Amino acid sequence: MKRKYVDHYSNFDINEFNKFFDGDINNSINAAVECCDRYADSDKVALYWEGVNGEEEVITFKKLKDETSRLANFLVAQGVKPGEVISGLLPRTPELLYTILGAWKAGVIYQPLFTAFGPKAIEQRLNSSQAKIVFTDDTNRAKLDELPMKPKKCVLVRSNDYQLAQDDFDFHKAMTEQSVDFTPVMKKGEDTFCLLSTSGTTGLPKAVPVPLFALSSFKQYMDLAVDLKPTDRFWNLADPGWAYGL
Repeated sequence: MKRKYVDHYSNFDINEFNKFFDGDINNSINAAVECCDRYADSDKVALYWEGVNGEEEVITFKKLKDETSRLANFLVAQGVKPGEVISGLLPRTPELLYTILGAWKAGVIYQPLFTAFGPKAIEQRLNSSQAKIVFTDDTNRAKLDELPMKPKKCVLVRSNDYQLAQDDFDFHKAMTEQSVDFTPVMKKGEDTFCLLSTSGTTGLPKAVPVPLFALSSFKQYMDLAVDLKPTDRFWNLADPGWAYGL
């Protein structure tokens, strides 16, 4: 293993490595294109999902591209601009993936929120990010009502018997009203695309901006540490509210 590392380090050429990306990692790149759209010209599966009640769904890259384009169009319609923040307080459902990639497609920064957080922890993170919209579900929606400054807009992935608050959006209804055509917003490698928070074990949690340059590190990690191959299936059990869940 040490020899393999030494050989890789000695022969590594960043210019050759960056040819992996569809865009230019330095000057013109979009994370949703790199993670999804570039693979959407076939029936290749992006996600096998099974819910807690036994629901199942197989989502291709083509469907993922369409759904994330709908979400990007929704964000634009709501006045969210590139470089602004939206938050996701969602469990591991397909809608979570649509939200993350849709935000990136629109050039919007995504902030993950751990679903086990209480109102105080959510409030601190939303205050630091100034998120324009929170995407959540019926299980977590009530936590937002306890915040002194409630989010102005919430999009709810809900069960059929849940009553929407006056200013809430129904996720599925809102998305069906949007087009599947969207031109991804290209960004520079130094631009932030994700806003994580530290755990807060030594004081208040601190916001950690993650630049698009980090895609290079993620690629290296999956290749060299996880040893992931294009023919593999990858199952991540980490919560999407934290770094490894993403």
